Amino acid sequence: MKIMLTGAGGPAAISVWKSLNNAHELFMADMDPHAPGLYLVPPEQRLLLPRGDAPGFADAALDACRARGIEALVSTVDAELIALAKRRSDFEAAGVQLPLSPLPTLQMCRDKLALLTHLSTSVPVPAHAVLDAAPLRLDAALPWFAKPRAGSGSRDLTRIDSEADLAALPRDGSLLVQEYLPGEEYSVDVYVRSDGQAVAAVPRERMKTDSGIAITARTVHVPEVIDAAVRAAQDAGIRGVANVQFRRARDGVFRLLEINPRFPGTLPLTAAAGVDIPALMMAELQGQSLPDGLMPFEDRMVVRYLTEHLVEPGGFEALSRTSGP
Repeated sequence: MKIMLTGAGGPAAISVWKSLNNAHELFMADMDPHAPGLYLVPPEQRLLLPRGDAPGFADAALDACRARGIEALVSTVDAELIALAKRRSDFEAAGVQLPLSPLPTLQMCRDKLALLTHLSTSVPVPAHAVLDAAPLRLDAALPWFAKPRAGSGSRDLTRIDSEADLAALPRDGSLLVQEYLPGEEYSVDVYVRSDGQAVAAVPRERMKTDSGIAITARTVHVPEVIDAAVRAAQDAGIRGVANVQFRRARDGVFRLLEINPRFPGTLPLTAAAGVDIPALMMAELQGQSLPDGLMPFEDRMVVRYLTEHLVEPGGFEALSRTSGP
């Protein structure tokens, strides 16, 4: 198939490329001509798109797909998901499949309060409260963490160790305050079939991170985390891939951090453990049958490092001069 991957500057898109490159014709897209993943494919398969939150992003992506005969668009960028899902019917009318969860699920996953509220009866969640003009009531001892209510990932986290730290934060409802979870963190790579059956749930322990990216990780069989990840994904309405994150609390219970309804950046470890999630996605897109239960996996470990990929300067210059789809 002809597949377009967006977010070519991030590890998620490159991880999907590693899985699918030998079996499909891949086009790499990003808003930045410096994005490394652009140069993993031939020049005619590279393109620039607007930012995912730009008003014209969905139109530009659709035009690009039509112009190149793209059969499936795989977004790895959080800011793009809702914009694409709102135009799903337009893409499908153009013969382009969008392997995305339903729009209400994507919107809920972007709102941390809505997600924790919805899943509080399905899986353990941390004590949390919105920081607004009302007095803050949080049933947990300091320290706490504040993070943006909207969005995803661990960016813009603020640790709260005192009343002075709390007083310095805006009380406009944009921040969510939650208890500090001191234990180990697991990112569970999940795949849910279109009929709601989970076929993969592989926990990866994030052993060491750098700028929010796991640079040392291992797959681990933790039954309670696997079960909770499947419940959370199914209850949230996930279809296809998602990354469900948990961390152990002071009482030893693993509590939900968030659900990222897209591909994560450490997929090669999950594939090495025996579960190639991009391949599962492609099999489903092509109408093939998927397993009826969770796929087995092995305990593996990975370390990550930078590497170099030499490119012709002319290719960068030509791409930098392009505009539009």
